[in-house]
Amino acid sequence: MPTTTILGVDFSGAKSDSNTWVATGELTKHKIKVLSYRRITRLDLTELIKRLPFPTTAAVDFPFSLPKTFAKCITPQAISMPDIWQAIHKTEFDDFISARDKFVSEHGEIKRWGDSFFPESYSCLHKANPNMLPMTFRGMQMLHELWKQNPHIPPLAQTSATSGLTLLEVMPGAALKALGLPYKGYKNGVHAVQLRKTILTGLQEQLELDTSSVNNLLIDCVTNHDCLDALVAMVVAALWNTNRSAFLKPPKSPCPNSKLPQIEGWLFAPIYYVSNSSRMLPT
Repeated sequence: MPTTTILGVDFSGAKSDSNTWVATGELTKHKIKVLSYRRITRLDLTELIKRLPFPTTAAVDFPFSLPKTFAKCITPQAISMPDIWQAIHKTEFDDFISARDKFVSEHGEIKRWGDSFFPESYSCLHKANPNMLPMTFRGMQMLHELWKQNPHIPPLAQTSATSGLTLLEVMPGAALKALGLPYKGYKNGVHAVQLRKTILTGLQEQLELDTSSVNNLLIDCVTNHDCLDALVAMVVAALWNTNRSAFLKPPKSPCPNSKLPQIEGWLFAPIYYVSNSSRMLPT
């Protein structure tokens, strides 16, 4: 197996642009080596992804698209995610919020079809805590820019022009659930610090996770859940390359909704994980 660059991103759409975290590493056979981690601005993240060597898999935790019915309010002619990204690129944030508010007043905070398979997920139209709107809006703007690099963004089809960059929409909590690790309460709960320690211990026990190049990573993951989510997202990027069958993938025709993921996107989360000893961990 050739060395693959892996990237995990805990993405923030906040106006201050100071809360996005990125973890980078490399995957060789079944060994995951963490090379770096840091806070990063959205612009610097875009430039970083553009400069990474191929093959690269980047796992990013924001909604890549919108529910179809709302997407049609933004751009009626849209037939796939890139059409929506282009429209969002030309849209002001306040106009996006106004369109969302009008839509939700009539239809509620509906989920994308793929999100319905993960009860713990929020609608990308959710406006309370967590406020999903800024990260959804600014994330799609970033995808519009990265689309120029000809990446593979499942479930969109690969073409002859597709580069060696793969971008995945992920949810760290769903990955932790698949690994049998705490996936609730580790961010702001009463026992958050202890749960983060349990997560880090579990990741090291279940995966060949080499953190020798980043001395303070484990400490920072215990004190900052955004840093931890970036690490978990990076692990998902590694799992995608080593055990793709563990991921829930969009159903194909003749399923009535089989074409929806082309416009709504798809959350690529493991539904189970098979370790080297072939032990299936609880979902």
